[in-house]
Amino acid sequence: MKRSRTSRERPGIPPSLEQAHAIDAGGLTRLEELCAANLDFSGQCLRTVSARSSVFDGVSFSGCTIAGLRLRDVRMIRCDLSNAEVRAFDARRVEFIECRLTGLHAFECRWQDVLVENCLARYAQFNDGLLTLAEFRSSHFDDSDFRGADLSGAIFDQVALTRADLTEARLEGADLRRAELEEIVARAEDVRGAIVTPAQAMGLARLLGLDIR
Repeated sequence: MKRSRTSRERPGIPPSLEQAHAIDAGGLTRLEELCAANLDFSGQCLRTVSARSSVFDGVSFSGCTIAGLRLRDVRMIRCDLSNAEVRAFDARRVEFIECRLTGLHAFECRWQDVLVENCLARYAQFNDGLLTLAEFRSSHFDDSDFRGADLSGAIFDQVALTRADLTEARLEGADLRRAELEEIVARAEDVRGAIVTPAQAMGLARLLGLDIR
């Protein structure tokens, strides 16, 4: 399917938001035009989290199991989703800034216009996800799992992908020129159409078993 846009849309968040410092798990089902700050839901099983035109600042979902996470026009700052298991993760025009995503399980996620910047995401799993017009910047995705994910047109800028598994991923038009690709797991067909530097191409050729003379 041909995309009509080639650049990410930024979230539409009002300049002034109501502060919400006391929200229980039940209050996460419908957040709109709120700033949720310094909340801790670590280790909980949450049925649904839904937010629109809102900011999460310093909120922890570490170790949570979340049945459905739906975000629209949301910015998450210094939040912790490490080792969280998120099913039905639907995010549009969302920014993750300085977040902990280590070990995040986001299988079959549907992300569009998402920015991940200055985040720690080692061992994160995005198997079979669709990440449309996604940008990954100044982040660590070492040992991450993108098997079967559609990363067409994604931007990886100063991102560590060391030992990342890209088997059966779709990387057509993905810009990997400023990514660290040491020891990635991939096949020739997986990296077809990706944008790389000449030096990276040499490294990938060796990885894929080509004899360069």
